[in-house]
Amino acid sequence: MDHGGPQDQQQHPMEQQQPYHPQHPAMMRLYEVQKEVSSLGPQVDQVDTEGKLELQGARKRAAQEVEGLLRYLEENASHPSRLAIEELSIAARQLVDERVVAPQRAGGVAEINDELVDALQELVLRLTQIKTEGRVPLRKARYRALTRLCAVQDVLEGRTPQQTLSLPLSGETHEAVNCINQVMVKVSMARSQLLALLMGLSGRDSCAHLSRILTELQVELDALDVSGNAAIRNYRKQVVEEINGLLKHLDLEGEGDDTRRYI
Repeated sequence: MDHGGPQDQQQHPMEQQQPYHPQHPAMMRLYEVQKEVSSLGPQVDQVDTEGKLELQGARKRAAQEVEGLLRYLEENASHPSRLAIEELSIAARQLVDERVVAPQRAGGVAEINDELVDALQELVLRLTQIKTEGRVPLRKARYRALTRLCAVQDVLEGRTPQQTLSLPLSGETHEAVNCINQVMVKVSMARSQLLALLMGLSGRDSCAHLSRILTELQVELDALDVSGNAAIRNYRKQVVEEINGLLKHLDLEGEGDDTRRYI
């Protein structure tokens, strides 16, 4: 049984797809697993059975299991549904990058509007319509893609609009509003960083750092004295609730050890 030759001579199915876009972590991990399984073939062949029939039979069964697992992985990697899931994931990543992440990184303003929300909802709908034929890897891939897109939708829909209060404002009131607005700017930047994290546009090492930033913003808001103005108190409450929502997604994101959990 020779697993090495064909794998070295032929381009892997996933290398032929979407050459101009970064692969989804699940696809990359699946590729790694396939290479790991492929390397088991020669190892099985090299086992010395000492001419004993029972050992030869065990080696043959092991070789058949390796071959079966490799075929199973290759079929799922090149399955039309797997490729459709990857295509929609790339489309969602591009959308979030172009409308939210890239403008924010460039010092501009993210384009978060109904058009963006509707476009993401359309991608979610198309993902739900992909058939998995009862294959567990395909079901998991679709579930993970849907989970991330729904998390992005939740973050976008939970954003707090900046409020304008009736004039005139007292000096203390004006200062409190300015402080909340300054926090809002930082929350907007944190929101963009979280979206980049969710869509695989930034490293997972930013998760803990982002949590610390948001927690510090909470402390800053809690220190404001807004007891004398119900409108400002409500404004602060909305911002705190958004921060809590962002922290919730960061906590969920931090539960995984690495990208292997997205397979």
